[in-house]
Amino acid sequence: ASRKIGELFARVQDFLTKPELTIYSQHTVNPPYTLASYFFADRRGARASNTTMQIKQFIAELRGRGIYQTTAYYSAGAWVLLQIADVVFPALGLPEWSVSVVLVLAAVGFPIALVLTWLFDFTPQGVIEATPITVDGGKIPWSRTHIVEFTLIILLALLVGYLYIDRLTYREAVENAASPVTDQSRTSIAVMPFVNLSDLADMEYLGDGLAEEILNLLAKLNELNVAARTSSFYFKDREVDIREIGTHLGVDHLLEGSVRSEDGKVRVTAQLIKASDGFHLWSETYDRDQNDMLELQDEIASKVVEALQVLLPSGSREALSTKRTVNPAAYDFYLRGRAFLRLPQDASNLEAARELFDRAIKQDQRFADAFAGRCNALLGLYAIDLDVEKFKAAEAACHRALTLDRRASTVYIALGNLYRESGQYDKAIDEFKLAISMDSGSADAHLGLGATYFENSMHEQAEQHFRQAIEMQPNYWQALMSMGTFLGDSGRISEAIPYYERICELMPDSETAYNNLAAAFFLSGDFEKASRIWQRSLELAPSSIAYSNVATSLFFLGRFEEAVPLYHKAVELAPDDFEVWGNLGDAYRHSSMGNELAAPMYQNAIKLAGKRLEINASDADTLAMVGHYYAGLDQRESSLEYLDKANALASGNMYVDYTSATALSALGETDRAIASLERALESGYPWHIAEADANLGRVRELPQFEALTARQQ
Repeated sequence: ASRKIGELFARVQDFLTKPELTIYSQHTVNPPYTLASYFFADRRGARASNTTMQIKQFIAELRGRGIYQTTAYYSAGAWVLLQIADVVFPALGLPEWSVSVVLVLAAVGFPIALVLTWLFDFTPQGVIEATPITVDGGKIPWSRTHIVEFTLIILLALLVGYLYIDRLTYREAVENAASPVTDQSRTSIAVMPFVNLSDLADMEYLGDGLAEEILNLLAKLNELNVAARTSSFYFKDREVDIREIGTHLGVDHLLEGSVRSEDGKVRVTAQLIKASDGFHLWSETYDRDQNDMLELQDEIASKVVEALQVLLPSGSREALSTKRTVNPAAYDFYLRGRAFLRLPQDASNLEAARELFDRAIKQDQRFADAFAGRCNALLGLYAIDLDVEKFKAAEAACHRALTLDRRASTVYIALGNLYRESGQYDKAIDEFKLAISMDSGSADAHLGLGATYFENSMHEQAEQHFRQAIEMQPNYWQALMSMGTFLGDSGRISEAIPYYERICELMPDSETAYNNLAAAFFLSGDFEKASRIWQRSLELAPSSIAYSNVATSLFFLGRFEEAVPLYHKAVELAPDDFEVWGNLGDAYRHSSMGNELAAPMYQNAIKLAGKRLEINASDADTLAMVGHYYAGLDQRESSLEYLDKANALASGNMYVDYTSATALSALGETDRAIASLERALESGYPWHIAEADANLGRVRELPQFEALTARQQ
């Protein structure tokens, strides 16, 4: 092989150094034809009469020297290689730029392959020699075969070139993505859920899905301010005046409608209303086949923009006119799955959504939105029970969605959440910024970016993006929730409470809203009020989180025996949640039942936390918790090892400092425990918690502890 490669380079060098190169063939070409003779022909002769023959000879040379075949094989092979790399490299954990390296190498090699094909050939005996010509000097006809071959090869080369350019440029927006500024002068609109007029209650998903898809189409337009789905859907099934809805959502216009489905036919009525006076700007009724829902929602969105008299640039017009081809059955399953995602995020609803998305995927293997929906459902399930397998399945679904559709901002938001969960903060930031560049009005992208900045200890940037999301959607409960959580986790509890109270006003039937409001009162030291509100959350939805929170309020009230059975119920609902197992261990340890029953709970918590650390080895909070569990087992060396890792990763993190204090207290390291506790309190950790926490039992009676908490009051 080395001999042949050396011979090849020698031939190339010989070609470049000779003043003329004559390619001999089995036939006679007069004059001897070279590549240069076409591009640099003698202009002093009768060029006009020979031009046609030279072009024909050049095209014939391309075919005779195998240029057509090389271009086709190389282009197809490079394209396949790029697709494989695009799917396999992220799964292997390779950096994003590694795919671009493959692309650049393939692009650089393309002209080299063409030049070598023109100059040389390998004989069956393995000898490198000049490529023979199979064309004589006679008249060369323009056959249909020649024309088709030449046309196809040009089209194929242009196609591959487009794919290369698309791959190189589609992420350039990440570097240039600027934070959008909300333009209050833009026309604003809210899309209300379409009322179900069908006799069957289970057809309600169709109206909700149609409204949500229209909302998503309008939200792509930078010329419109569109209220978030969760804000507008709050008024579903409520008898509220149009003016009040407009004021509540901060919009000038409302799109509402109804859907009636019968025997596979759908009648949709849509109407655009001016919120200030209830005046109808446009209305229309459509009778369509149920399989035509995609086309119908595009048509309604276009009519709404026309009625609003919004001038759209070409890019926005293309966003509305893009036609999507989806299997009707798959789309129906997808809408049903989306309906379950809109319900409270408990395990049963999320599992039903996942199943429906799976059925949609089975009907249409190239339905990117269904894969994105599956990813969201699995991420929700993972958040409940911390089952690592669900996280891995969500990751696979997100990457598949990205492979199928590289222009959907929701896919990049889901990817950003995945990277954030696994501690790959730089990648997460890139994905969220890319989503913002595609959809500047996406509050969810700003929320994801803010959460990533916060977990990466970039608090100023985090608060900026949380506030931007609220400015864009003032009544979006998720934005309010994220801001409240940020303030609470930053030790600014009193500032967080109004956000949680506002969410309870917007969503009085949401157990999540009450859960977070109770947490804020808990952190402020009002354990009794927190317990009452958590009981309300538990009545709305008996979830693992609700049971655990009520038990925690009892734990801090010193009612350990009452907390134990509630923690057991939480464990039954979320058997893979290591924190619940750890809390159960704490309750047993401080109850009259003692360490004998606490030990297996701590051991199980350590085992499950290890799975979490497999996904995100830099999760300092989890590392500190493992240190606390080992301290509860009185395993000193292991406890200190994990505490050291946590503090090295997140120096100054008040939660890591506080958990370190509880672990060091259990180990009898009272001086170090006091030092860690002091750092946590200085960072904003509530001193009320420290005063009531039984896990600090060995240091709470010390004079240093009393002096420390006295300074906080």
